[in-house]
Amino acid sequence: MELKSEKSIKEYLKELPDDTIIKYYLDVEYSPFPILVIEEYTRRFKRKTKDQIIKDLKFQTHLAKKKIQELGKIATKNKLVHELTSEKSEEIVKQAKKKGYEISESILQKSGMLKSKLKKSTQSKQKNLDLLEKLGALKKAGIITNKEFQEKKKKILSKI
Repeated sequence: MELKSEKSIKEYLKELPDDTIIKYYLDVEYSPFPILVIEEYTRRFKRKTKDQIIKDLKFQTHLAKKKIQELGKIATKNKLVHELTSEKSEEIVKQAKKKGYEISESILQKSGMLKSKLKKSTQSKQKNLDLLEKLGALKKAGIITNKEFQEKKKKILSKI
């Protein structure tokens, strides 16, 4: 399968066996598509709320930054005396740090968008629930009939 788009990555992840998804999930900071791996893992194994997913994303971001710092320290300690090797080590350390920070920033950005969507969705659901309560009060007061109440209730519930 040629991987060209987010859709093809999602399809590819769906075809992988569970143990591979678990391995990818545990090493998500090294994945070029961490959000997609987390979504596939969540789809298969856990039914988490969006708040839990955002919390996990922030935690994964923190771990990714920490691991990149540790790798940088290890690489710095293990430099060889030879100048070429030293220069190459520094280059690798810089690239690893840059990639780690890019991935962590991407995760933070996506978690922010997800949180925004969650907030809008929650507000919309609350408005519909408030409408249902008001509708019930109108029925109780005798302002609308039971038939009208059922019709309006059905419309509101279809939006939730």
